[in-house]
Amino acid sequence: MNKYNIKELTMIGLCAALMAVFSQISIPLPSGVPITLQPFAVILISILLEEKLGSLSILTFILIGTIGLPVFANFQSGFSAILGPTGGFLSGFLIMAFIVGIFSKSKNKKLIFTGAYLGLIADYVVGVLQLALVLNMSISEALVIGCYPYIIKDLILTAVAVIIALKIKLLIKRELTKVIKA
Repeated sequence: MNKYNIKELTMIGLCAALMAVFSQISIPLPSGVPITLQPFAVILISILLEEKLGSLSILTFILIGTIGLPVFANFQSGFSAILGPTGGFLSGFLIMAFIVGIFSKSKNKKLIFTGAYLGLIADYVVGVLQLALVLNMSISEALVIGCYPYIIKDLILTAVAVIIALKIKLLIKRELTKVIKA
């Protein structure tokens, strides 16, 4: 059994709460798929916490929402949100977190950016597939509703999230170095 220390448990909880906050920065659309900052938050969290803790943080967020706390976009919650048209994007965040987290261990910035974009693609694939299945539409129709309106925003915010996360990581490393030398 894996035991986590207080710092790790605190980071998992804080980042799950951060996901809840970023989920509420949302613009509802008639399609039912809102514009949110959730992918931005997943990337930020996953780079900072890497694959294990980052994935646990996203899983905690999903479980909290599934049991009924209104943490999903537009204060949605419940098992129906996971099984509904946008639930694939929520489930995809877990895959995204794992992929981004693995790549975040690299010292090569290009690899970290690659991992972030691969994670985003994985989320889109899972999200669009579930959207198509739940709404009984073709993949082409699901792409029009669940991908095309968001892709430019997500491509830009993915780069911004990587840059911010790498700067935060560098600041943390510098501060730890100062503490160790003191």
